[in-house]
Amino acid sequence: MNKKIFVGAMLVCLIVCVAFPVSQAGAQKTVTVVDSVGNKIEVPYPVERVASLNPAALEVIRALGAKDRIVGIDQFTKWNPDFYPRIKDKPSIGMPMGMPPNYEKIIDLNPQVVISYADPMWYYPDLENKLKPAGIKVVRLDLYKPKSFEHDVKALGKMLGKDKEAKEFLDFTSSYVDKIEGRIKDIPAEERVKIYSEFFMPYVAYSRGSGVDHLIEMAGGVNVFSGGRGRLLKMPGYLPGKSGVYLMVNPEAIVEKNPQVMIKDYMGMADYMSMGKKPKTVGYTGRPDAGGMKQARDEMMNRPGFGGIDAVKNGNVHAFAFGELATSPRWPVALGYMAKWSYPDRFKDLDPEAFHKEWLKKWYGLEYKGIYVYP
Repeated sequence: MNKKIFVGAMLVCLIVCVAFPVSQAGAQKTVTVVDSVGNKIEVPYPVERVASLNPAALEVIRALGAKDRIVGIDQFTKWNPDFYPRIKDKPSIGMPMGMPPNYEKIIDLNPQVVISYADPMWYYPDLENKLKPAGIKVVRLDLYKPKSFEHDVKALGKMLGKDKEAKEFLDFTSSYVDKIEGRIKDIPAEERVKIYSEFFMPYVAYSRGSGVDHLIEMAGGVNVFSGGRGRLLKMPGYLPGKSGVYLMVNPEAIVEKNPQVMIKDYMGMADYMSMGKKPKTVGYTGRPDAGGMKQARDEMMNRPGFGGIDAVKNGNVHAFAFGELATSPRWPVALGYMAKWSYPDRFKDLDPEAFHKEWLKKWYGLEYKGIYVYP
């Protein structure tokens, strides 16, 4: 009888010992992240399957060494195969903005997390409601605005289990930014260079709270329309309090402000309209063509009454390739150009292109090519 009891007890112990580790191993670990909107989202840890409607997020995911986790990409990324050679064949889930994403495709791909912009101008308000029934979490991160960049990168690193890589990436970017800010901090307010920066839409100024407004301030400049008057840009989903302010201004107001530096965002519509069937002309491309950027710059300089503006008289007018520097994770490169255009004597030794080359090679494994600024 005692022998039977002993054997029975051993069997019970064996069952418990085997079953307990299995139940523990089967428990899904989670982590809570706070996105750029302030939402607290509990996600699996580490996230192993991610789809993104934000091209900036895909850049940073690659920099953190997690490109193998990507299961779905936005259409703009699909049209940029040279820059994304390892993920260019991933399924497209929709445009970064402008039209609803392919919800059925997203659900079919079964990502654990979908990343979208936090900025209301670029995001889809129905994402959470559409994807919640499928158990897919939505994390909203901008990853291109200087003031929220550190937070966004850390949040992404946290959910991917890439905290160490996120810190290394941020240390790299901040070392360059700190160098620039350190050189302009002693410039008196009355001596700071006045800058006008225009969206890719004519006469739409980057104003208070926008990412470019922050860049101008960091470069030691004064955004002539940071507190200026104008009509608010009207676009679906655009909320000035959360997106930053984009002002529709008149030509006379720009002339009156008399900026010393003028910057124009250039969006190569022909590049996007070709839908990836032809090589891009600006940004990361093996067939760069400055023609469109030159045309955009010339148009700005030759506007009626602009001939008397200091920036035009001195030729200090430049074009940025939209979405490639100032409005991307590589905004520190744009900051370098803006500082050099504004204070050439203070930044004689600063080489934004060299820093850009180092960035592409170190974090993306890419050789430098293409055109990003003109001239």
